[in-house]
Amino acid sequence: MKPSISIITIGVDDLERAFVFYRALFEIEDEQIAPGEDHVAFFFDDGFSFVLFPREQIAQTAGKDVAIAGTPGFVLSHQAGSPSEVDEILRKVLAAGGGIITAGTQSEWGYSAYFEDSEGNVWELMAQPPAN
Repeated sequence: MKPSISIITIGVDDLERAFVFYRALFEIEDEQIAPGEDHVAFFFDDGFSFVLFPREQIAQTAGKDVAIAGTPGFVLSHQAGSPSEVDEILRKVLAAGGGIITAGTQSEWGYSAYFEDSEGNVWELMAQPPAN
């Protein structure tokens, strides 16, 4: 199998709040957003979709009794073009109602930061160091 990820679905406690957060953060056209009865899908280039779905329904689908916010078994990562882009995204996160976990920090691996969305899902922002 060759891994190919085309859809990421994250669990949210408040679908409307999460929609407002991601709508502000992603800055995409209304035509690229498809709200459903129990979800919201954002459609991007190259066939990639990002879907918001009620956390409780994800837990039920997975056969779990409890859905716990803020403790995912994964971190979503975004490759930014530069440290200044990382910082700009963090400003948008705050304006949209998210929170900064770790401010932008330079390391040997690049410039990175962590934030949480309005529902406690964790994101990493990373700008690779310039090639030598």
